[in-house]
Amino acid sequence: MRVEKNKVKREKSEYAVQAVSNAIDILELLGNCEHELSMSEIVSTLELTKSNVNKLLANLERYGYVEHNKYTGNFRLGVKTFQISQAYINKLNLIDISNQVLTDLKNKLNESTYIGVLRHGNVVYLNVIETDEPVRVMPRIGNVGPAYATAIGKAQLSTLNDKEITSLYENKEFRKLADKTIPNIDELLKDITNVRECGYALDLEEYENDVHCVAAPVLDFMGKVIAGISVSGPKVRMSMERIENEIAPLLIEAAQILSGKFGYMGYDYTAE
Repeated sequence: MRVEKNKVKREKSEYAVQAVSNAIDILELLGNCEHELSMSEIVSTLELTKSNVNKLLANLERYGYVEHNKYTGNFRLGVKTFQISQAYINKLNLIDISNQVLTDLKNKLNESTYIGVLRHGNVVYLNVIETDEPVRVMPRIGNVGPAYATAIGKAQLSTLNDKEITSLYENKEFRKLADKTIPNIDELLKDITNVRECGYALDLEEYENDVHCVAAPVLDFMGKVIAGISVSGPKVRMSMERIENEIAPLLIEAAQILSGKFGYMGYDYTAE
């Protein structure tokens, strides 16, 4: 993965300790690359001297933040960075951290917003921020429903491969919950293909008649799905035109923000 120089180096303030800033630049550079980096690549990308980089790498390696591959001579992140990120993740509470993101999304759309997790082919709804509209969907907090019938479930299933999805429903009947519930694994896999292409999942009267839902997955620092967030409302307010032009873009943005809070770095927030 090529890293552009102008996206690596941070701004230096008058209060910054230069060595600390440079060390953080090195860690972020290694974290943003999919492969190990040589000394010369680090020096060139960060525009630092070889002597400076050598000293910084030696200290980072000493404390476990960087590892030196003795076979290739290249450098990669050390186990200490994983331990710290894991400690951070362990202290996060999914409901508490998502609450502000769901609230902001609800305020923009004035439709109910949810967060739910995937458990053995089902979805467990953890939290909801309800719309102010007098006509609303019955809250699903605590409900457990088949993932194949919900947008929030299909959004999370889309991060798995087809074999993993099939194994979740092996020898299981697809219960008809509403008029348009997906009837079998073949239809589910077709739907999941569309989810992967557009970045969001739809439930158009599949879980509940006269209700439309849109959802996107939330990823952690390892790129693994940890939850899904969704927007739900009566179909009279959630037309496909509104979903495509207004709801889906805001929902995807909210999912990206929430994923970022859990350490996911796969989104380019510097893009115009």
